Amino acid sequence: MSTTADAPRRIGPAVDERQFGKWSATLTVMIGMMTTILSSTMINVAIPDIMGAFGVGQDRAQWMSSGFLAAMTCLMLLNAWFVQNLGVRNTFTLAIVVFSAASIYGQTAADFNVVVACRVIQGACAGLLQPLAMTVIYASFPPKERGMAMGIFGMGVVFGPAIGPTIGGIIVDNADWRFVFTAALPITGIAGLLGMRFLPGRDDSLPRVNLNWISFALVCVAVATLLTGIANGQRQGWGSVYVNTYLLVAFLAAAGFIMVESRTANPIIQVRLFADRTFAVSAIVAFMFGVGMFGSFYIVPIFVQTILGFTATKAGMMLMVAGIGLLIVFPVAGRLAGQVAPGYPIATGMCLFGVSSFALAGATVDSSFWFLAAWSAFGRVGLGLITPSLNTGALAAIRPDLVPYGAGGLNFIRMLGGALGVNVLAVILEQRTELHTVAFKATQTSANPQTQELLRHVYEVLAQQGIVAIDATRIAMAYLGRTVNAKASMLAFQDGFMILGLSFTGAALAALLLTRKPGS
Repeated sequence: MSTTADAPRRIGPAVDERQFGKWSATLTVMIGMMTTILSSTMINVAIPDIMGAFGVGQDRAQWMSSGFLAAMTCLMLLNAWFVQNLGVRNTFTLAIVVFSAASIYGQTAADFNVVVACRVIQGACAGLLQPLAMTVIYASFPPKERGMAMGIFGMGVVFGPAIGPTIGGIIVDNADWRFVFTAALPITGIAGLLGMRFLPGRDDSLPRVNLNWISFALVCVAVATLLTGIANGQRQGWGSVYVNTYLLVAFLAAAGFIMVESRTANPIIQVRLFADRTFAVSAIVAFMFGVGMFGSFYIVPIFVQTILGFTATKAGMMLMVAGIGLLIVFPVAGRLAGQVAPGYPIATGMCLFGVSSFALAGATVDSSFWFLAAWSAFGRVGLGLITPSLNTGALAAIRPDLVPYGAGGLNFIRMLGGALGVNVLAVILEQRTELHTVAFKATQTSANPQTQELLRHVYEVLAQQGIVAIDATRIAMAYLGRTVNAKASMLAFQDGFMILGLSFTGAALAALLLTRKPGS
């Protein structure tokens, strides 16, 4: 007698799993997803060079990352609509082709606004591919193997951004920053060819559905205005009309989106999914996961480059070494996802990442490469434990026909956490640096023995070089100012790591609510 596990499974609403081999399909979507995810972090180490090339400041340069993440976050919600109307193969191929075109145009762009536009298009394509990959991999394997399958997916989600800065650093230090746009194109082309060969087409027996353009427009406005308001809060003032207007528009757009989605016949996120306790808690954990993963990928490279003086290549290598921990833990995490209640490995992973953040909060200018790499790897092990159980537990709680909506919604929330995490951490670093600078300057008086000892030592060195007293005083005070600013920046980064640690320790408690065993 045929069992449920033996019956053909559909990838969401449109695809029968027997049309393709599970490993061929998994390899295809993993290659496509990883090459696009690389772009989300590869360009980070090239931002200083891009600022110099186009003569723009940090306030405009940050949109290369923010625009990518915002577009990626919003387009994840259209995964189910594209699969329903175009099928897996056509959706995958379309995303690959458009991504490649934007990459080529971005490399040759002569205007900074065009570069940002290309980054936005790349982010949109990456946003389609991530939930598509999760949907394909989840539906390709029988229930008893889905934990392992989600481990494979998680390896791509976390390991891709980990090696992105390494590749980007090598390109920036040895070639030209423009090549960060097209470095992955050969692999992207291979993914496109594999997609046409191994991914299934659309099931013509199913009806096409209309896109709810009102909902999509509202969520795009909400995400864009929220990120813009947060990004400009410190510069424009949190009480300014400019910032408060953006935040108010974001709130109204989000409220309108929820209202429309709860009443429409063609939702893009299926609000009723959040009525399920397991999926709702998984969404909260996914949000915190995004905050931690993308927040750490943002803060660690900047810390080691600006405070410790690492080159772009060395910073990327450190993150790649940290990513090796993922290769070790994912096979174990995949097995755990199918055997124990998801809350336990998720809570454990959250705690490990929290401990890693607390350890990095103690890093100073004297910290070694291997100290930073080891504790970063410890945190990556925690992230590796979280991903398979989180995805498996969340998707197992919903009906098979809602899997594309669940995959899109879960990835949307994770990426929204990532986008907010990067923006909030940037604000925290700016605020805490300013606070520590003011505090340090107040102590730099003639009554401070450490200050006087530093100035005396500088005077002696300058005197040996034959510099006159008046010039020596000016140089010594400038050196003192740089020293104070460097110390303040280091303490601000330590505060950022401490906040990440506290956030993840709290999130571990929420993860313990996911104590129901898979399938129960």
